[in-house]
Amino acid sequence: MRSVSTAWRAERFGAGAALSVAALVLAGLSPCEARAEEADFGPFTPEYTEFFGKIEGEATLFGEGPRFAGQRRHDLSVAIEPTIRAEWLDGDLEFTFTPFARAAAADDDRSHYDIREAKFDFRSGDWEATVGLDRVFWGKTEANHLVDIINQTDAVEDIDDEDNLGQPMVRVSRLTEIGEFSVFYLPYVRTRTFPGQEGRLRSALVVDEDARVIERDGGRWAPSFAARFAGVFGGADIGLSAFNGVARDPTLRPGGFVATPGGPAPTRLVPVYETITQFGFDGQYTSGATLWKAEAIWRDGQEDLRGRERAFVGATGGLEHTLFSVGEGTGFLENADLGLIAEYSIDSRGRNATTIFQNDVILGARLALNDIADTSFLLTSAIDHEFGAASVRLEAETRLEDGWIASVEGVLFVNGGDDPLASDLRDDSFIRMKLAYFW
Repeated sequence: MRSVSTAWRAERFGAGAALSVAALVLAGLSPCEARAEEADFGPFTPEYTEFFGKIEGEATLFGEGPRFAGQRRHDLSVAIEPTIRAEWLDGDLEFTFTPFARAAAADDDRSHYDIREAKFDFRSGDWEATVGLDRVFWGKTEANHLVDIINQTDAVEDIDDEDNLGQPMVRVSRLTEIGEFSVFYLPYVRTRTFPGQEGRLRSALVVDEDARVIERDGGRWAPSFAARFAGVFGGADIGLSAFNGVARDPTLRPGGFVATPGGPAPTRLVPVYETITQFGFDGQYTSGATLWKAEAIWRDGQEDLRGRERAFVGATGGLEHTLFSVGEGTGFLENADLGLIAEYSIDSRGRNATTIFQNDVILGARLALNDIADTSFLLTSAIDHEFGAASVRLEAETRLEDGWIASVEGVLFVNGGDDPLASDLRDDSFIRMKLAYFW
C-alpha cells in the first residue's frame, strides 16, 4: 500500500500512462455520466452529481538553442484534469474530486500527477467548513501575488505562479455583517516542483527535490496555520491575512560540492523550507472604469540571497482602467473592451531579494473582443529597475466549436544577464500553443 506522503507528492511517470488515462476518459465520458446518475448507495446516494473537466495538448518551441546539456529546443505534452462533484442535503454537503496529470516528452520532471482537490464542503447558516485537499487563492494584483500563500506552486506547469498543488487542510469560515472570517489548519507540507536536468526555464544548477530540508519539527507533517478576513466596504474589497508555518517558496542553497582547481564547487541546489510568519493586506477599490489594486506583506524567518535571515516588506500596487467599446463603428472591434494595466512592485531587500519583483514596473493591456468565441488578448511587460532585465508576455485565447479552446502564450526575456535570478533564462524565450477540450 502506498504511503500518504508518496500519494500526495507530484510523481513522475511515463507518457504512455497519462495518454492511456486520457484516452479512457474521453472514450467513456457518456458511460461515466450515466453510471453517476444510476448509482445507488442507499441513504448515501447523492442528490446531484456531475462530471466535467478538460484534456489538452501542448506544444512549446524555444527561440534559441539550450544553454545546458540534455535540454531540447521543443517539448510536447498532454494533460488531463477531470472533476467529479456530488451533493447531499440540498447542496449543504458537497464532495469534489479533481485529479491532474501531465505527460511531457522533453523533461521527465514535468511528467507528474497531483490531486488538486479531494474535499468535503459543508454549509450551515453563516458557517462553512472544508476538509480535504483544496486550492485557495488570495490576492488582487496582476503580476505579483504576494499574499497568496496557502497552496504550493506547481512550478513545472508554468513560470507565472498561477498553477497550484492541492493542499491538505481544514478550513472553517463564518460570514458576518462586515465580511468573512476564515481560519486554516494545514497539516501537511507540499513541496515545490522544479524542472529537471532536461527541462528548460531552470537555473544553471538543477534543484534536487529529494535533498529538500524542512526546518520545522515534524518534517512533511509540520503544521501551518493561517487566518483571513475578507470584506467589502462600499467600493473597496479588503483582505487581511496572517500565516505561520512552513514557507511555500524555499530558499535554494548550493549543495553537492566537489573539488575543483578553483576550490569547492556546488553541483546542485537544495530547497530549504524555513519557518516563517507573514502578515498580508490585499485590496481593490472600484472607481468607475478604474480598478485600484494593492498587495503588501511583512514576513520574518526567511533568508535573502546572501543567506541573511531578516524581516522584510514587499508591496505591489497599481491600477487597471477599462476603455469600453474601443472599436465602436469599426466592425471587428465593435464591442471590444481594452483594459490598461500599470503596477509597481518593490521588495525592501533590494538586490538581495529572492524574488524577481524587487523593483519592477509592470505595464500591460487586456483586450476582450466580447465576441461569440470569447476571444481575448493579454500583453504584459515587467521591467526591472534594479538590474535592467525585462520580460514580455503575450497570451491569447479563443473558443472553437463543441467545447474546444485554442490558446497561445509567448514569453520573451530581454537583457537578463546581470540579474542573478533571471540570467539563466535569457535563452529560454518561448512560444506555447495549446488545444484543450472541455466537457
